[in-house]
Amino acid sequence: MPFLQASIQSTSFATEPGPELLSGGHSMPDLTLRRRLDGGYTVGLSGFGKLHLAPMGMMQARPFWPTFVKRRAKLRFHLGSSFFTGPDSLHRWGADGPSPFERIRVLDPKPDAALLRRGLAEMAKAYPGLAGLRIAHAWGGMVDCTPDAIPVIGPVLSRPGVYISAGHTGHGFGIGPAAGRLAADLIRGDAPSVDPRPFRYERMIDGTDLGSMGMM
Repeated sequence: MPFLQASIQSTSFATEPGPELLSGGHSMPDLTLRRRLDGGYTVGLSGFGKLHLAPMGMMQARPFWPTFVKRRAKLRFHLGSSFFTGPDSLHRWGADGPSPFERIRVLDPKPDAALLRRGLAEMAKAYPGLAGLRIAHAWGGMVDCTPDAIPVIGPVLSRPGVYISAGHTGHGFGIGPAAGRLAADLIRGDAPSVDPRPFRYERMIDGTDLGSMGMM
């Protein structure tokens, strides 16, 4: 069952408490800032990340090409053991042995030190009053991306009983409750809370022109 999805390793961090120069959140082309209840700021680098190279990703490169061209300047590349033995490799496994999904149960990559330095610099550039703030804690994560940056939410018509909610392209926290509601509606057979057609799985395999990035 083919599924067009690429994973980008992303990095974010939270600062120590600092002056309240903005309330709520502020999104810029290269940076997002959000004031925290503890007086610090949550900082994310918009579109920056590390692309883990893998055979399946290379085989699916064509649908991702327009997105790749737009994001190329913000991406770094990584070639590791997952190229040979990860879920996106050409490695095969049997039912009597551990699969890649069992060997790697949790995706918890370390924060990218270069992106942490860049984030501090970009924050100080945008808000000089925040210059000198230190990082309180940082984290990394894998962002699941589709070619058009729109998630897949719904049934797989060729596999009755199989439903997918994936490819949220970094918007899981923002649209998570709504995506969960739509998935639940479709699984239960209730009237969907929103039009599910833009999120259908079949657009990945039926020749639909995915166009340019949607939400990203």
